[in-house]
Amino acid sequence: MRVLFTTFAAKSHMHAQVTLAWALRAAGHDVRIASHPDLAEEITRTGLTAVGVGEELHLDEQMQETQENIGQDVDQLESQAQVGLDMSETRPERLTWDYTLGVFTAMTSVVFQNCCSDRMVDELVDHCRSWKPDLVLWDTMTFAGAVAAFATGCAQGRLLFGMDLAGHMRQTFLRQLGERPPALRDDPLREWLTWSLERHGAAFDEAAVTGDFTVTPLPESLRLPVDLHYVPMRYVPYNGQSRVPDWLAKPPAGRRVCITLGVAHREVLGSDRASIGDLLEAVAGLDDVEVVATLNENQLKDFDTLPDNVRAVDFVPLDALLPSCSAVIHHGGSGSFGTAMVHGVPQLIVVDGVWDTINKSRYLEERRAGLYVPGKLSAEGLRALLVRLLDEPVFAANAAVLRREALAAPAPAQVVPTLERLAVEYRRR
Repeated sequence: MRVLFTTFAAKSHMHAQVTLAWALRAAGHDVRIASHPDLAEEITRTGLTAVGVGEELHLDEQMQETQENIGQDVDQLESQAQVGLDMSETRPERLTWDYTLGVFTAMTSVVFQNCCSDRMVDELVDHCRSWKPDLVLWDTMTFAGAVAAFATGCAQGRLLFGMDLAGHMRQTFLRQLGERPPALRDDPLREWLTWSLERHGAAFDEAAVTGDFTVTPLPESLRLPVDLHYVPMRYVPYNGQSRVPDWLAKPPAGRRVCITLGVAHREVLGSDRASIGDLLEAVAGLDDVEVVATLNENQLKDFDTLPDNVRAVDFVPLDALLPSCSAVIHHGGSGSFGTAMVHGVPQLIVVDGVWDTINKSRYLEERRAGLYVPGKLSAEGLRALLVRLLDEPVFAANAAVLRREALAAPAPAQVVPTLERLAVEYRRR
């Protein structure tokens, strides 16, 4: 079987695909990952085959421009909703027709069409017509994968990196759309996809929006109430090329706490939403606490010295570090959240407002498996929350419950037979 993965040029989104891609490869299937040319080197570093489609995305430039328009401060989360770039809303009283229409209008024009330019769609279709995959698995924002699958008659499904915000918002929107007068049923996403599909001889179907099926790496209790065909898969961390440092083999001097803000902000945005000074002040001098902060030279350029209990490292694989930790402070990214989840580490999330970070943060706090800072960060407030995570046993106990639930899902290798069956079931040729 030939399987094509596709995503726009974001390293973290591609990393979410690697473990399943390798599971399929190890089972004897032919696997490729298609994306913009500026992600090709990162793809080949995984040992998988890269296919460049479209022009270079220059995601860092686009993200910086977007952040300048809506504001980078966590207090500006409401601004994202005002311009329609927030799919995380789940409160029924807020999900009015005007709200959901605004989301699909803005997301289609600002995000989806930028992630999948006409050229990317065309070249991905051309590659599929030449290579003839049996299955296309696409990132939830990379609709070019669905178009290419429809145009060439193969099965297709989404591969999520977090909560299914798009599926939840889409089903809410469709219910509201059906209640509108026929003359007022605007659907910007369908209009764009219809045009893209018809250019390649295919007709629109709602499966082009949410896939024939959806592979999800989150346990059932973390999923939004969406009526779709989900294929559960255990989250398996992938940290990219890395080496375990020698110091990690030694037992920690005290309760170890990891501080990580991920690589997406510092590589794509060139900045962090959380104040590093407040983070360091919050952990300084805590009794019996050893802190490992994954911060690079640029992030620490304004600090002459670090607290005595803080070790700063540019990068360390979280999959190797977190098992030795009693707590982790992070920004809510999918990799940090998922790795902490499968290792049963209590989490303190400094919400960055990107995608599903607020939803996951609320979930953790409701389950008492973690805490979060929803608004302006202060060193004093952060320190108090961290002390609670470390001193109240309930957080570790509930993080362990979440770990057991996550590990009960099928590993990527166990999902392969299901994908083999679905590739035949949904074949369009």
